[in-house]
Amino acid sequence: MSGKVIEFMKTQTYRFDFGADDKLYTILFHGKIPQSELKDMVSSLQNCLYKKIPDAIFSYLKLHHLEFSNYNSIEFTLEKDRIMWWANHLLHSETFKKVDENLGDADIYYSVMDYQENSPEGYCEGCYYALSRLPLGDGEVQHNFIGQAFFSDRHSCEETSYFAIRKTTGGILYTIDSSEGELTLPTFGCVDMMALLADIENINSKEDAIKTAIK
Repeated sequence: MSGKVIEFMKTQTYRFDFGADDKLYTILFHGKIPQSELKDMVSSLQNCLYKKIPDAIFSYLKLHHLEFSNYNSIEFTLEKDRIMWWANHLLHSETFKKVDENLGDADIYYSVMDYQENSPEGYCEGCYYALSRLPLGDGEVQHNFIGQAFFSDRHSCEETSYFAIRKTTGGILYTIDSSEGELTLPTFGCVDMMALLADIENINSKEDAIKTAIK
């Protein structure tokens, strides 16, 4: 379903968002990055702390002599209500139009969110997601999304979640696989969202996602 992403050698705007705990790290730059090189760059970030990713991307671009300019990184404070609204929108919306509107003039976009909040009452609410937006040519774009929103009560050991893999092809949004109720990705332990992002175009089932994200 993913199709082949065409390599445009015109100058494009790149944006990356990486969120964890209470921080969001945003990277923006202009450049001409071949698609194969871009995929390798995302893969190289798998063992990097999110707060160090802005420096890691800059170093990768310089080390590989890639053409880029106007490099900028910004740090924001994450707000729970906005994060959970956005995660649920991506999981359930009929279109990813709001993604494109939110990105402004960004042509290529990669994002990871790994967020949870624990309350003093013993509740835990959060989400995971990986998202990419890539140009296909003729004005079309391809979105790839893997995400989960979850809620747990540590006193009753009750856990609920909704997990989905979604893609746009030919401008139409498809849910490739989904699961409701039991957790697909655990709320505790090592969940490698960067590994999901690096291979997001090839993951088409929750089994693929589990195998990739849980080490």
